[in-house]
Amino acid sequence: MKLFYTLLPIFLLSIGVSAQKLPDVQVKGILVPSTVRIDGKNLEWDAFAAENKRTSLLYTIANDDKNLYLAIKASDHETITKIMAGGISFTINTKGKKREQDAFVITYPLIVRASGNRGNMGQNRQRAGQEQSQKERDSITLAQRKTQLASVKEIKALGFKQISDTLISIYNEYGIKAVAKMDEQGAYIYEAAIPLSLLEIAAGSTNEIAYQIKLNGLPNNGNFAMRANAGPAFGGGNARAGNFGSGANTNAARQDLMTATDFWGKYVLQK
Repeated sequence: MKLFYTLLPIFLLSIGVSAQKLPDVQVKGILVPSTVRIDGKNLEWDAFAAENKRTSLLYTIANDDKNLYLAIKASDHETITKIMAGGISFTINTKGKKREQDAFVITYPLIVRASGNRGNMGQNRQRAGQEQSQKERDSITLAQRKTQLASVKEIKALGFKQISDTLISIYNEYGIKAVAKMDEQGAYIYEAAIPLSLLEIAAGSTNEIAYQIKLNGLPNNGNFAMRANAGPAFGGGNARAGNFGSGANTNAARQDLMTATDFWGKYVLQK
């Protein structure tokens, strides 16, 4: 009997953990609450629909009778650094095909990085970082990311017949919304809404659509020099494990940052 009562809490805990486990890809459609606001705050999405291991993202896709919504949360430093480097592309193929061809795509955030000798800047940050605690470095990184996200003014939009420009203002007349913010715990929160009319989807449609969520990573255009001990200008140069260090770790981190990571799923509108 003693053994039973000793093992009971462990058993109950294991049930709770199992019950909270999220699928890797969202398995069902969700209606958004009527109070939804695209403001980059984690108010409507406390319980995300899936946790994708490939991209290290918590996410939910939802809809109402006017829009398709995407909400994302990223908590680890490396994933957020990758997002800040090249943004997130949300691809919707209304024919249900898992392919980017003939699909609608929005990409956000598009962070403009200042030109200059980034290698020296990274070395200066590293020297300064040696005199700071981890808490101080994390605080500086969080402040930098908040400032960078606040400076984003455009959304990249592809495949929309009504939109002739590749880049549109975040205050656009088409009804596309995208906002990302850092919360006080250092997590990246992203919300987007795309009108069903722009996607050429009739409200109440039961046709299956395919979607892709892609972390683009750093564009390999030769304009950004990455040195062994230099922190990236878009993430704050700290010495956290997995960030740019030296030797094999540096090469692996650089390769991951410059390689896109994505996954596909299917969604059916909820009435």
